[in-house]
Amino acid sequence: MDRKQLIIAHIKERLSLLEELGKEYSEEKINSLAEKLSSSDKTLTEVCTLIDNKFSNQVRKINHNKYLASLKEYYLASIDKLKKGNNCYLLSYEQGVKVLEQAYISDIKDVNPYLKLVNINNDKKGFKKENSINNDYELIMSDIAYLLNIPYANTYRIFDEKMNPKGIVNISFVNKKERFLNLEETLRFIKEESPKFNLTQELIDYHDKNVKHGLKEIKSVSAYHQNIEYVLKLFKALPDISEENILKLTHDYLNMKIFELLTNSLNNNLSNIGIIINKTSLQYTYRLSPSYNKYTINLSSLKDTQTICNFFIVDKKELLNTLIKYYYPEIKDILSLITNNKESLFPIINQVIKEHLEYTEYSKYYKIVSNNFKMITEAVQAKKVVTPDTPEDENRYLDNDLAYNSRITPFVDNYAALDDDKGSTILLIIVTIVLFATIGIIALAVYALSKMNM
Repeated sequence: MDRKQLIIAHIKERLSLLEELGKEYSEEKINSLAEKLSSSDKTLTEVCTLIDNKFSNQVRKINHNKYLASLKEYYLASIDKLKKGNNCYLLSYEQGVKVLEQAYISDIKDVNPYLKLVNINNDKKGFKKENSINNDYELIMSDIAYLLNIPYANTYRIFDEKMNPKGIVNISFVNKKERFLNLEETLRFIKEESPKFNLTQELIDYHDKNVKHGLKEIKSVSAYHQNIEYVLKLFKALPDISEENILKLTHDYLNMKIFELLTNSLNNNLSNIGIIINKTSLQYTYRLSPSYNKYTINLSSLKDTQTICNFFIVDKKELLNTLIKYYYPEIKDILSLITNNKESLFPIINQVIKEHLEYTEYSKYYKIVSNNFKMITEAVQAKKVVTPDTPEDENRYLDNDLAYNSRITPFVDNYAALDDDKGSTILLIIVTIVLFATIGIIALAVYALSKMNM
């Protein structure tokens, strides 16, 4: 056989093994593909590899689309006709369980061309956004935040009566007694209210030099530390704040930085993170706001190795190294949670992104998260060699893993019912891992208790 005939034979052999592509390739299409490949300067082996990769990718795309179609059928089978007074369905993941509920949403006002303030069931306020890839990412990151125990604004997918997606809505995360300030507004609040004049002036000077002129690329490794410290000093300068409250804000903020690195969120400027102020008994108390607006995973102005931290464009690896170098006690729990549970966490994140994104976007994000997992794992392994975990650390990790295993169980139940055979097998493995991990943790806890009682 000549070169073209050998290529046609390989194409047909591959198609016979790939039932999903059988109807997509006519004799004319096979001949056209073989003609094009036979005229290339690649070796026959290289051409065959190219065919294998091309077909494998197409099969994955077909299966991905089938999955999305089965998901819509699953939703359609789960709903009743909209009752009088309702105009949409809201889909949420409450503690990992899919919940479809009827609701009435009415517009209050336009915040900007992309965002509306809305009333939900006449008892909640929220912010509605139209369909977009960015908003798909916001849903994905809300799910990942739940898996990692990172507070995230309650986020819902809006569907019409035929289960066509109509956008998303974030529930407002402040009540009538609370006030939300982003970190830019927080500095103004400190200037007006805080008696800590020396620290306040230091913050103002740093802000005027580095922040108010807009986003810029970081100039030195030492500036990474100063960048983080600016936010932590904002917490320390808050009026009435206790040491315990400072520690809680610091812990939550640094954990959010790890979450942003893992998920590749780039929308991390000072306007998209803040504090919630509660004033009771004439004394302020504070908590970090839930994460929200975490959606941009790709900006043309940034390299793949870069992200945004507060007001600087930074290198992801250098930012991670800075966090580990200066703040390891505060972040080692979340780092260990990610690395200790990678075998279950990564497949579940894969299923989450698969559910929300079309195939091309899904493939791109899957690769990004894979690289971020690898970066975090390598950095944590290197740190643990230099700073081994203590017995107290290990006991705390066991508790964290138990809580994590409880959180992921509903996700496994949901996705196993819808996924293809390969995905179901992966999730079955996850269930087995979780089961044995839980048994092992309980056994270790019992052993530890028995040693204490001796």
